[in-house]
Amino acid sequence: MKKRISQGMLAILLLVLAAQGNGQHRGESAGQTPQNRQIVFVCEHGAALSVVSAAYFNKLAKEEHLNLHAIARGTSPQQDIAVSAEKGLREDGVASETKRPEALSEKDVTGSVRIVAFCAIPDEYSRVATVVTWNDVPPTGVDYAAARDVILRHVRELIRDLKEEERRR
Repeated sequence: MKKRISQGMLAILLLVLAAQGNGQHRGESAGQTPQNRQIVFVCEHGAALSVVSAAYFNKLAKEEHLNLHAIARGTSPQQDIAVSAEKGLREDGVASETKRPEALSEKDVTGSVRIVAFCAIPDEYSRVATVVTWNDVPPTGVDYAAARDVILRHVRELIRDLKEEERRR
């Protein structure tokens, strides 16, 4: 009888370990991974407002331990990051992951939590993710500090809203 109990316990232990190994202990099905939680910032050229917003969002989200990541995109990307955005972020000591402006694509928004637009974007993207528009941000080339301050206000509000949504889940 002692041998059967040991075999039974071994069988249970093996089942538990197998479930833990494939993520089932967290309520996940085998083979599933957590969704890439992303915010997409979009400005016309993908070179200034979206770059500054993504950089500050990533900095603040990390500080807030928020499991989200932001990227910058453009509807008609220019060749290089705007000098005003690059210089401003460098002087602020905020790192940007954007090395070269990239065009907005469906792949970017699939699975995204939000799209934050500084310009008009094609309607099809609003069917994939929630789109919000920040049309009160001045150009970084005119006044970087003013643009950064408005962006920071919006980013803090966005993070607060996202945290509240997370609590309600």
